Amino acid sequence: MRMIPASSSRRPSLVYCGDDARSKKTAAKLIRDVGFDPVDAGPLHIARYTEPFTLLIAQLAYEGDEGPELAYRFERFGSKG
Repeated sequence: MRMIPASSSRRPSLVYCGDDARSKKTAAKLIRDVGFDPVDAGPLHIARYTEPFTLLIAQLAYEGDEGPELAYRFERFGSKG
């Protein structure tokens, strides 16, 4: 597995969710440490929505013509407010 440089401003995203704030903080740090941009998807019951998305990514990576080196990235446009 290739590591993404921590200095990269275009790091791929990795979605996580959970019900325990302390555990989510730890998960976000681990995700960041391996080079991804953690995206908090909310409480644990949201996990059921991430599973089909994961299957889509796997399908594109392993059944597609371009090989398994595939990542996604979420971006927000505009500012909160």
